[in-house]
Amino acid sequence: MSKKYKLGLALSGGGIRGVAHIGVLKALEEYGLKPDVISGVSAGSIVAAMYADGHSVEEMLSFFQQSSFAKSTKLNMPKNGGFMSTKGYANYLKQILKATTFEELEIPLIINATELQTGTIEYFTSGDLLSAVVASSSVPILFNPTKRNGKYYVDGGVLCNLPAQVLREDCDIVIGVHVNPILPMPEKTNYGIMTVAERVFHLAVNGNTVKEKSFCDIVIDMCRNQPVGMFESSKSNYLMDFGYETAIAALKNFDFDRFGFTLSKKY
Repeated sequence: MSKKYKLGLALSGGGIRGVAHIGVLKALEEYGLKPDVISGVSAGSIVAAMYADGHSVEEMLSFFQQSSFAKSTKLNMPKNGGFMSTKGYANYLKQILKATTFEELEIPLIINATELQTGTIEYFTSGDLLSAVVASSSVPILFNPTKRNGKYYVDGGVLCNLPAQVLREDCDIVIGVHVNPILPMPEKTNYGIMTVAERVFHLAVNGNTVKEKSFCDIVIDMCRNQPVGMFESSKSNYLMDFGYETAIAALKNFDFDRFGFTLSKKY
C-alpha cells in the first residue's frame, strides 16, 4: 500500500545555523528532488515555511543575510518572560511570507512548538502561519514565550529538535537535516549571560534528536560544522555552502531508484 507522500523533509533548529538547510534544499533541487511535505522546528520552521511558501533558495539566503539580531529583536525587561521580544522578528518575517495560513502554502507543512503550561509537544498544520513559526522559534530565556490560541509556547526544540517521527507513517522516504552539533566552545569565550543561556539551551535540546534520527532514511548531519553563534549572520555564506556539500555527500549514497525516483543529476 502506497503512502500519502513519497518524500518528507524534517529540518532541525539551530539559530543562524539553519541557513545550512538552504544549502540542503539547493542540493535536493539539483537532484530533482522536491519534498512533498516538510516539518520544521525553530530555525528549521522558518526555512520550511519560506520554502513551502514558494521562496527560492536565493531569496531565503538573502533573508538571513539581511536580518540581524539587532533588526529582528528588541530588548525586554526580564519580567516579560525573556531578555528579548519576538515582536520585531515577527514583523520582519511577516513582510517576507506571502501566505498567512498553512492552507495557503504550496507544500504541506508541520511545525512543532512546546506548550509551556503542560510541557508537551504540539504540532501545527493549520491556521495562522506566522504565530506558529514564531512560537516554534521562541528560545526560552532569550525570547519571551509566544501566545497562540490562548496558550503560551516556547521553542519546539526543547522537546523535539528534529521532527522526523511525525513524518514517518506518511512518507516513503524521510530525510532529516540536523544543523545543531555540540562542539567545543572557543577557549577565549566571554561567559556572559547570553552566551551561557544559548549554550545550555543547545546542550539540552541536542539529546532528543537521537531518537528522531532513527525515523529517517537519510540523515544529513552537520557534525563537522565550525562553531557558529546562534545569531552570527556573517557566517551565512559559509553555512549555505557547508549545508550543500554535506547534503551532496549524504544523498549520493542513497538508492533513490528503489523508490521510483528519477533523478535529474547524479554524483
